Amino acid sequence: MKNLLKRIILDFHNRPLPPFKKRHADVPPDIEKIITIIGPRRAGKTYYLFQIMDKLGKQGIERKRILYLNLEDERIELNGNYDLIIESYLELYPDIDIAKSYLFFDEIQELHGWEKFIRRLQDTHTKHIFLTGSNSKLLSKEIATSLRGRSISFEIFPLSFSEFLDFKGIDSKDTYSTRNASAIGNAFEDYLLWGGYPELTGMDSHLKAQVMQEYFNVMIYRDLTERYGTRDVSILKYLIKRLISSFTKEFSVNKLYNDLKARGLSISKNHIYKTVEQIFSVYMLANVEKYDPSVIKREMSNKKVFLYDNGLVSAASYSPFEDRGKLMENLVFSHLRRSTEDIFFMKNGWECDFLTFQKGDKPLLIQVTNHLNQDNYRREIKGLENARKKIPDAETLLISGQIDKNLAVPEWITTSRITDWLLA
Repeated sequence: MKNLLKRIILDFHNRPLPPFKKRHADVPPDIEKIITIIGPRRAGKTYYLFQIMDKLGKQGIERKRILYLNLEDERIELNGNYDLIIESYLELYPDIDIAKSYLFFDEIQELHGWEKFIRRLQDTHTKHIFLTGSNSKLLSKEIATSLRGRSISFEIFPLSFSEFLDFKGIDSKDTYSTRNASAIGNAFEDYLLWGGYPELTGMDSHLKAQVMQEYFNVMIYRDLTERYGTRDVSILKYLIKRLISSFTKEFSVNKLYNDLKARGLSISKNHIYKTVEQIFSVYMLANVEKYDPSVIKREMSNKKVFLYDNGLVSAASYSPFEDRGKLMENLVFSHLRRSTEDIFFMKNGWECDFLTFQKGDKPLLIQVTNHLNQDNYRREIKGLENARKKIPDAETLLISGQIDKNLAVPEWITTSRITDWLLA
């Protein structure tokens, strides 16, 4: 096994890094903590590891000081003897100071009992350790939990809009020239409908639908059914599609229970609660609580459902063309989620789409509409106005695709086109 490990390590050292496009995330490579890269399936976690390695190379770190193993490689069979990895590495490079080496383990869950091995590596060999994991066997968030405070987690999501433009070769900073502004507008329409999964950026639309359907199926059959041992996949798929069709809206487990019961399906309400919680655990869907100063009241109230990426709407065979405003609202959620988990909605007679709290900044109230016109003006403005009464120190923002010229938005509300806001 050692000879095979040496060959795998040397092969990696002797060839250039796989081609990748740079992400805007900035993980500092020299923190003396175990770095865990977590996030949705197919969001680009492995390629982000290559970006970190490239950064190390530019800082003068020799390639031999970087050990990378993809533990899903079917050739690697360690049978619990994980010390073979380090022994093989040190036999290849007997003069190397391993304390100054950087260890990258992709799909760490493939090593049974990996937690003790990684903790021992940190204690005895090097502080520079980087990990990713797969949702099907080990939820990415569980990696950090298993390391008992020794790690720092960084989330990698599908592409932000500025990253999406970069991937398509469009200058995200030039929003003024006619040609580039037009290119940004066209790219936004693509991004709004199909989202930001990296693999999709160069594909034709008919292929995107097929690939997104594959992602959707993998999340169901590997991340959920294999992990949780789901017996009735039809109920699982029904719940997922119901939740996705309700994206940006409040959902109720009671209503889901009654709907299933009306279909003649025997299932307990507790089982639905459990299944919904599992669905939310795999970076497919997220829920946003109604804001209340009382944590208990927040947890007891209905929640709104969002997706981490707009492309999953299409994957679930839901027709997204019917409501552009919902797609825009979901896009705002996914953009906010990149920087904070403290996202809420408010409802007090009128609804305010988002309330966010970010360190060092004032609370921010956000209303999202595709087209502010005479018909929805009162609803959108009142939503911000009533929310501001509860959070008087909050800043207010109206994000839109278009505002009718005859409408005067109050001065206390900042307005922004959605493309400008996404690129700010």
